[in-house]
Amino acid sequence: MKRLLLVSIAVLSTFLAAGQADGDRILGHYAAKLSHNDAKAKIIKHNGGYRMQIYWLRDTHNADGSLKVDSKNPDKSKRHTPLTEVILVDHVTYEDGVWKNGRIYDPHSGKSYKTELRLNGKDLDLRGIVGPFHKSIHWTKIQ
Repeated sequence: MKRLLLVSIAVLSTFLAAGQADGDRILGHYAAKLSHNDAKAKIIKHNGGYRMQIYWLRDTHNADGSLKVDSKNPDKSKRHTPLTEVILVDHVTYEDGVWKNGRIYDPHSGKSYKTELRLNGKDLDLRGIVGPFHKSIHWTKIQ
């Protein structure tokens, strides 16, 4: 009985580690040509899930020379955060080939939406979801 328990634990540990490693395929740096700006972002592990944070924008300043900041964030304490530091996706978890159960943040509106991410080779499809509708943003893995 003791041996069966040990074997069961070993098999379960192997499956859990394989699932975690498969989910980690998403880790890395990505680039996108967005309608308002070219961007680069990184996906890291964070608090038991995954997080995507912008770290580079082609245009970091407004026409008047001021730094582009997260001015529409509903959290007033974050409204002076440079857009090059905004967390775009947070709390996604990996399940059955899809990263989901998290939120995507739109710094241009200050709104957050359900999100789903799918990775196909170097192509990352990031979806913001509202009910039956979704909008996709295509990112390419660069590192």
